[in-house]
Amino acid sequence: MLLGELRFLKNVDDNNDVWAYKTWQIGAEENLNWSKGSETNADKANVGDLILLLQRPEHIQETRVTHLLEVISEKKEIVDSGPWGIVRRVRVIWVANFEPQFESFIPCESDILGWKRQRPQGTNVIEITNIKDGKVLNIWQSMAIFQRHVAGMLGLIE
Repeated sequence: MLLGELRFLKNVDDNNDVWAYKTWQIGAEENLNWSKGSETNADKANVGDLILLLQRPEHIQETRVTHLLEVISEKKEIVDSGPWGIVRRVRVIWVANFEPQFESFIPCESDILGWKRQRPQGTNVIEITNIKDGKVLNIWQSMAIFQRHVAGMLGLIE
């Protein structure tokens, strides 16, 4: 599978020692949440863009890549007035196996990116090319090479 539209990372902070969105299945269409006050960021991705979700529950030492999502809605939607009431519709392209015996096989963020990133606070989407002043491009030479690497790490290469 080609990941030419892979453009964003998004941290997920679930404040519990659990994996967020762990019931999502490949091919499902779901609501991806943003926190109140992140309306502009929620509209940053375009339809067709791909987002890697990153999580680190308390029982895990290093941030893990848990989902690959395709944005399918044109704009954000405000579904309630709660702290996570801003959503975009996404299609699940890949999801990790969250069974306890397989947690250690969920890809580490450092294996995907090529370095151990200091995880920023917040849950906004971040353009991959903007991380650490373009460090991804310095390591991988091009987005195309990085995207092929991610596809391989997620087992999406035929």
